Amino acid sequence: MKKYLRILRISIAAIVFVTITCGFLNMSGGNPLSQMVLRTQFTPALVSIFTGSALAFALLVILTLLFGRVYCSFLCPLGIFQDLVTRISNIAKKRANGGKLPKQKYSKPHNALRYTILVLTGISLVAGFTYPLALLDPYSNYGKIAGQVFGSIELAISNMLSGIFPSMFYVQDYVTVGLYAFIYSIFFMMVVIVFSAAKGRLYCNTICPVGSFLGLLSGFSLFKPVINKDMCVKCNQCATKCKSNCINLETKEIDTTRCVACYNCITACKRGGVSFVPTWFRKKENADPHNRTIENKERRNALIAMGGFAAAVAARSFIFPKASYAGGSPLSQENTPIMPPGARNLTAFKDACTACHACVAACPNNIIKPASFEYGLDGIMLPTINYTKNSCKYSCNTCNQVCPHGALEHISLEEKQHTRIALATYDPTSCVVVTDGVRCGACSRRCPADAIQMKENPVVPGQFLPNVDSAKCIGCGACMDVCPAMPKAITIKGVTVQTKIL
Repeated sequence: MKKYLRILRISIAAIVFVTITCGFLNMSGGNPLSQMVLRTQFTPALVSIFTGSALAFALLVILTLLFGRVYCSFLCPLGIFQDLVTRISNIAKKRANGGKLPKQKYSKPHNALRYTILVLTGISLVAGFTYPLALLDPYSNYGKIAGQVFGSIELAISNMLSGIFPSMFYVQDYVTVGLYAFIYSIFFMMVVIVFSAAKGRLYCNTICPVGSFLGLLSGFSLFKPVINKDMCVKCNQCATKCKSNCINLETKEIDTTRCVACYNCITACKRGGVSFVPTWFRKKENADPHNRTIENKERRNALIAMGGFAAAVAARSFIFPKASYAGGSPLSQENTPIMPPGARNLTAFKDACTACHACVAACPNNIIKPASFEYGLDGIMLPTINYTKNSCKYSCNTCNQVCPHGALEHISLEEKQHTRIALATYDPTSCVVVTDGVRCGACSRRCPADAIQMKENPVVPGQFLPNVDSAKCIGCGACMDVCPAMPKAITIKGVTVQTKIL
């Protein structure tokens, strides 16, 4: 049975990792399997509490209380990526050590560091400041690594092959790659690789706030890996295979707050001295005063974590009620970034988005890119729309359908077609009708919302100029895309509030 636990973990992890990675690489994020997997991620489930539903988060908490930190090994793409790095590192260590892994020692937990990060991240989240979570969240950061780093490599290879096999590959623009997002992704990836190669799940158990929170809950989980002290001969096989360096052979105990349920220790022990068993009703261990002290501490920590989380949810919900679409006149400001459809308003979007870039990868028109400073310092890498290469197609709502956080509300295609995400503005001094004295009207013909009409210029009889009806305009950028003038006579400005129009 113990062998099958590890096989199950590896099989599920492989499916999750490949599905998420492919979603960020080949623009397949809109498929149902990818959407389902994205919604199993902890941070999207957490943020969804404030934007719509608590179901996914509740299921992950229940899963942790039953089986420990299985999320970290089964579902977290960054955790699985660390395992791959650790595996490669171990192969190199074996070759350098005569075919055997060097013996690993128990590492004391960095509790002060990891719980300080957890508390500070939690406080910022309650205060409506999601950015610290976006910088530390394992899923969102893996999304940036996959999209910005792996995606750039994929684009480079595809563009190279397009020169060799033009009928099979075509040249693609790098519009979805952002400078700051790319630099950050490279830096974060290198930190994780170094940590994993040296100490396995060091990032998970020192920095990651998700790992710290789940660690508190898993200390009181029903099933735990337990060492049979009578059978253990301290051969160190289990500790050597432990990804978290959390097996203390001196006391013959496993720190379950750091254990990521990889089951390596269970399969490594040839004497069957490590087992994955229910611990809530084990009377023998409860008779040991030392074990009772540990169990009471774990129970207390789990209750503190759940109580603190409940208080945080209540506080945030009270301070920041769920945002909705505004009605009435649009609020347009100079240099306001264009948010993807479903963002509701600028404040709500920045509060909920963790820059996982699922929408960036899924957009079939390649108009969503990581922001630089469009949203300010606290919005670097958040997704924004860039109309320089294409427009937001009237028949597409992929971005808000793939968003796992609810930062982009899942609106129907019909709702999206009646949602103003930006506003078109017309500059007659750049229009070819004025500068070249020709008839045009391309913007009017292309507008899917019928918001642009050609009206005769009262000053120049026979000259027809575009007139933008802001009450109908949805800011899709189709007019700007087709405008032949350089610079464009019609440009698109962002709005701080996305409004519904009739």
